[in-house]
Amino acid sequence: MNKFFNNYNSLCMGANSPAVFSFDPYFSAIKDMLVAELRQIVYYIEKLKDFDVDMSGYTDKVIEFVSVLIVNLDFRRESFFVIVEDLYNNKNNLQQLYSDICQKFDIKPEIINQDELALSDKESIIKALNEHEKNLNEKKEHLTVNKKNLYEIMINLVLNACNCLMELNRYGEDFIEAKEEVLKLFNASNFPASTEEVWIEKIKEFSRWNYEISKRLDNKIAEKFGPMEKSQAQFLIKEGKAILVSGSSLYDLDKILNTVKGSDVNVYTHHNLITAFQYKKFKTNPNLAGHYQKTNNNFSLDFSSFPGPIYITKNSLPKTDIIRGQIYTSAKYPAFGIGKILNDDFAPIKDYALNSEGFKKNEIIKTLDIGYDNNELINNVNEILNKFYSKEISKIVIIGITDKLSSPNDYISQFVSEAPEDWFIISYSYDFKRDNFWFANPYFDFSMLYKIIEQLNGEIVSENLSIFLTDCSINTISHIFNLLHLNVCNIFLGPCCPNIINPILSNGLNKLFNVHEMISPNEDIKLILK
Repeated sequence: MNKFFNNYNSLCMGANSPAVFSFDPYFSAIKDMLVAELRQIVYYIEKLKDFDVDMSGYTDKVIEFVSVLIVNLDFRRESFFVIVEDLYNNKNNLQQLYSDICQKFDIKPEIINQDELALSDKESIIKALNEHEKNLNEKKEHLTVNKKNLYEIMINLVLNACNCLMELNRYGEDFIEAKEEVLKLFNASNFPASTEEVWIEKIKEFSRWNYEISKRLDNKIAEKFGPMEKSQAQFLIKEGKAILVSGSSLYDLDKILNTVKGSDVNVYTHHNLITAFQYKKFKTNPNLAGHYQKTNNNFSLDFSSFPGPIYITKNSLPKTDIIRGQIYTSAKYPAFGIGKILNDDFAPIKDYALNSEGFKKNEIIKTLDIGYDNNELINNVNEILNKFYSKEISKIVIIGITDKLSSPNDYISQFVSEAPEDWFIISYSYDFKRDNFWFANPYFDFSMLYKIIEQLNGEIVSENLSIFLTDCSINTISHIFNLLHLNVCNIFLGPCCPNIINPILSNGLNKLFNVHEMISPNEDIKLILK
């Protein structure tokens, strides 16, 4: 595997600074401890629902807290205390309310005390974490490897779903039914005695809701900024004051552009926000200068070379372990050294930009094709279907989505050259000269992939379609189960950082859900043929 993937994965590799791929187990322990408290809160919410108590307010609190856990946990010390105390008080209030109602109806309450936190220990975070780790390890010793993997999958799906629900809410949609399903899945993790089959079934049931959440968010974005079009993103810089917006929230980007409207401040996208240039509203905005990204996901180098303030969109994953001072976010609990934006008031960022150095000269670097035409997509898929029904092609392989800033890697080049001629390959990665090939352009955008799969009929999806997820991100597990919901059976997964998908979890995905690890082009082609 190292022959093909050494220095390949864009999330972990290609960096000169440890800030890009550093993984601190201390933050992971904090995350585990906060999740443990949230699980108890969800447990009592579900119990109280059985008594017809309105839990909508607490449900929203859980969704918001969970979305916090998806981002960098480099909390200020005082922020960590506030989070722990808030969770602790909410849990105790719900537990007391549940006990009181049970007493009223003469029912024995079912109280759980998982990893109990004593607030007297809050002056010693290390002590509290050590105690939590001890309790957690004792409980996990009784879980099988499969159950541990299923637990990790459930928590990951909950984290990603909550993040999307929070973003969906910013566009004015409160997806109440999906929130209820998120809490049900979260609560399932409170019952380790459940069989593996029960947990697997709950994960599969939730996959439908997970996919619906992502579709609704895509639709809301297209409704507000669209329609999506074939376009080009310009990698360039313009002389003048500048703001860099990194992350994934187009909602935040729009707010910043409204803030600088009528001024000479230029706004640049970074990382996933290159997708903005697919939408008409952004393409025609005079303050949106272009895309700024000098490296393949080396945030530290990009940020340190930018001569103005940087905004990391809400609930994104900032890789900013060492860059301080000119970075802002509207996250509820910003990382240490990062300024906080309140109530969508982006004026401080504009003021910072006006007082910053800015760029001294114009420079055009490159262009990148992005986006797609929906009618063209439908026609292309219909042609593929006709070839399949006429037996001109036997299988369909989709490769991507990966980072087009890097050059073609050995694995993809060799796979395309060795694949049988009667296989149709759809590439989201790189263009190659071969028959039965379609080079699709979306960049950091799964909406086109899902539309293609939906258009393909069940026969092709279930038996003759293979998908290679060549780039790993915090949303990868969510995408895997979206694809499984769409009845995609052959999913191949590229290398991941251990803080996203570790080798044990990768094995679990293979054993429990038949998600394969990409090994070598030759071996993977044999597996598809089998």
